[in-house]
Amino acid sequence: MRDRIESLQAIRGLAVFVVVLYHCNIVFGGGFVGVDVFFVLSGFVICRSSLVNLGEGGSNYVFLRTFFRKRILRLIPGLCATTIGTVLVSMLVFSPFGELQQILISALSSVLFLANARLFLLNDYTSLTSDPFRHMWSLGVEEQFYLSFPLLILIVLWIAGKSRFHVTLLAFVVGGSVISFGLSVMLAEGMRLIPLPQRFAFYSPVTRAWQIGIGIVIALLEVAVRDRVVRRGVMATCLTVGGLLLILYSSITADALRKYPGFNGLTPVLGASALIVASLVSHPHQVFVLKPLVLLGDVSYSLYLVHWPVLVILQRAFSDHLVVRVVSIPIALALAVLQYNLVERRFFIGRQK
Repeated sequence: MRDRIESLQAIRGLAVFVVVLYHCNIVFGGGFVGVDVFFVLSGFVICRSSLVNLGEGGSNYVFLRTFFRKRILRLIPGLCATTIGTVLVSMLVFSPFGELQQILISALSSVLFLANARLFLLNDYTSLTSDPFRHMWSLGVEEQFYLSFPLLILIVLWIAGKSRFHVTLLAFVVGGSVISFGLSVMLAEGMRLIPLPQRFAFYSPVTRAWQIGIGIVIALLEVAVRDRVVRRGVMATCLTVGGLLLILYSSITADALRKYPGFNGLTPVLGASALIVASLVSHPHQVFVLKPLVLLGDVSYSLYLVHWPVLVILQRAFSDHLVVRVVSIPIALALAVLQYNLVERRFFIGRQK
């Protein structure tokens, strides 16, 4: 069991690794696809956790209370610590005449998990290159999913009861994911169903739901996948190699400004799905576990939060030189480890034991 958990952490580590290097403009010109990997993982982990909570019994109120308590403890402390620290440092390096006001607005939208809506409403994503909260849009998408998913579970329980719950939830998720993917493709291609279709496709939870939905489907089919697969070693190896290649390929070639996610978003999503399934079908000693990636995965949430503010603030204080971008990585990693130990372990991880 521990090996499988470490495998998921290694996938998280890989995702944050390519995102950080992408933002530092090093190697991975399409490393933003690490966010897509996170979406698939979120769907898988949250669905699996929700199924465990439902299996423990209790009322719908107990289920909702447990679900939201865990999400609040997981997300809010680290986000608040990063936000407060970033705002305080920004007051020293950014102009109080306009720039700081915009940063404060971005900070507020981030804490309210509305950063994706803010970016959609702005004229140009690149205009926020110096905004230390620009990367928070993905947290907005995830939190909006966290608000809707437990309600979907309760609706399915009300419709189907516990006897048909898994099948009905699977049907809802598959149907919703097909619709979401169809909208993602049409809007990413520029079909003007709504104003600013390509920007909506990139930032909206509606057109990202299929990525999260694939993770949910894997979680719902976990027992069938794990117990009915033969020749596990061969399949796990093929899935692991294939998944890694797909993620690395898309991390190098993807272009956020061209028809994304749409069909182009399939590559990292299939790569992440392959790695998750590989961790389920493989024998414990054969799962995808690289210790450095596991350690990165442990601090991935804090590292994702702090790496962009560190980079932006250093660039503003010094320059956009390659040396500055490279130096920002170990600084961000050190801060992430610090925040992980002082904040995450205290408010979330320590309370789950």
